[in-house]
Amino acid sequence: MITAWMQFIGGALLVIAAGTTLTKNAETLAKKFGLGAGWAGLLILPVATSLPELVSCVRAVLIDAPDLAAGNLFGSSLFNILIIALVDLMQGKGALFYRLREGHAIAASLSIILIALAGLGVLLPFPAILGGRIGLDAIMLIGAYIASAKLLTACEKRSLAQINIEFKNQQVKEENNESSLSETVYKKALLYFGIAGIVILFAGTYLTDAADVIALETGLGRTFVGSIFLAIATSLPEVVTTSTAARQGKLDMAVGNIFGANMYNMFFFAVIDLIYLPGALLNKISTDHLLTVMMAIILTALAITGIVNRSRKAIGLFGFDSFAIIFSYLAAVAVLFFLGQL
Repeated sequence: MITAWMQFIGGALLVIAAGTTLTKNAETLAKKFGLGAGWAGLLILPVATSLPELVSCVRAVLIDAPDLAAGNLFGSSLFNILIIALVDLMQGKGALFYRLREGHAIAASLSIILIALAGLGVLLPFPAILGGRIGLDAIMLIGAYIASAKLLTACEKRSLAQINIEFKNQQVKEENNESSLSETVYKKALLYFGIAGIVILFAGTYLTDAADVIALETGLGRTFVGSIFLAIATSLPEVVTTSTAARQGKLDMAVGNIFGANMYNMFFFAVIDLIYLPGALLNKISTDHLLTVMMAIILTALAITGIVNRSRKAIGLFGFDSFAIIFSYLAAVAVLFFLGQL
């Protein structure tokens, strides 16, 4: 048991280091291709920060532990919303939500749709297609993700078109500074990105194997261990990214990364379904995960409410909306732990 915990902690530390490197160099590569902050936050940075979830889930289905994979993806989506409270704490200028663009409500709503679709796959016996290799629910998730990405792209273009002259001038100044970066810098960024990705492959494998041992030997079960321990460990890059962005005042990028990562998490169900040979993946998952699905939807709805309501009310260091998110997450953990003991 001690060996498994040491392996788990070691894997988590590697995930932090490699995930931080991935994120830093993803930003550099995004600048290389002229991608805006909205794209970087919603669709580019989550590629890097969500890689540990993907690797861990692939390993989980390869060792025939689909509940561990599902717990990781659903639990990570739940924990990611909690990270918004961390952003609220670090920005330190009153309540967070009234300072965010209302456009984040669209991304949050789309993430709810994707989470709900994955939950339906767990609840209902969707048929397997393509020779039994993938479930119809996974195909629906792919289509929904592509449609969501297109909608967010269109929204980003409209948003950029409405930016005021002052911000445009500031952006031009930043772009001129970025253009001075040499090709050597971009090549190094690509190299470090690749090396960090390889580290994630190994760290994610060890992390998942250790989590499976912990789940079996403690009796907590794969649903609880995947939804809490593994989900938190693989979400550490999101913690690093959002906290760094918050300290730099890039609140929209920080929060955009959260909703973008949650959309990727649901898309990953379709990816690992192709690898899972026994059939449609979501049909093999315990309905206990529906609690995590429901709580992830509730927490995201709380975030949407905060974005739209734009309240300045705060309780201590946290805005009222962030406090509600923290309370709801802790309640979900308590219920999941109780179910694991039954």
